[in-house]
Amino acid sequence: MEITAQHHLSISHTKLPRPSSSSSFRASAASLLASTTSLPFQCSNNILQGQGVLRIKGKQLRSTFGPIYASSSKAQSPPPPQKWLLEPVGDGDTRHIGFKVPMPSAFEISSDEVTVGRLPGEADMVISVATVSGVHARIQKKEGKLLVTDLDSTNGTFIDDKRLSAGVVATVPPGSCLTFGDEHLAVFRVSKLENVEAASNPDPSEDKVEADIPNENVKTS
Repeated sequence: MEITAQHHLSISHTKLPRPSSSSSFRASAASLLASTTSLPFQCSNNILQGQGVLRIKGKQLRSTFGPIYASSSKAQSPPPPQKWLLEPVGDGDTRHIGFKVPMPSAFEISSDEVTVGRLPGEADMVISVATVSGVHARIQKKEGKLLVTDLDSTNGTFIDDKRLSAGVVATVPPGSCLTFGDEHLAVFRVSKLENVEAASNPDPSEDKVEADIPNENVKTS
């Protein structure tokens, strides 16, 4: 009987380590849980780092829109004034004068008002021909049109073959001929110079839009 009791005691004694195995299982499970829960924390750090880079780039991208907005005000600036060109088209015949005189050069009308005549001290557009009056006519630019007024000249002012009345403002169409008293030496073809704006080089000071994201080794373990 004693042997049997001792045997039972030894058997029951051998069953005691079972709680230790369950506690080790809990410890291993807890360590596994701790290891798994640490992974999202590391990934969240990486995500925050990525968002931080994007926010910095976002600020840089927003700052580049400043010059674009400022360039819109440049488009609102008024266009440069239009210019007209008077090219001599006479035959250069001087027999009606009795001596040779040089042909006048071309004139570019860039001012709003120009006086035409033979006298340098009185006229802006000087035509050194005897048949042209000292102060012969006045040319004006208004609302994209070229206007001419005869200033009571001796030999008259003509648009093509039509003589103008003194003091009456007349419109000169592009492509027509304007004559100041002499059909051989003082006749000009009128043309309108179109405004041609040269292509401007991009401003090197303007920021360029860049969306490059620096390469970073993101550790996931």
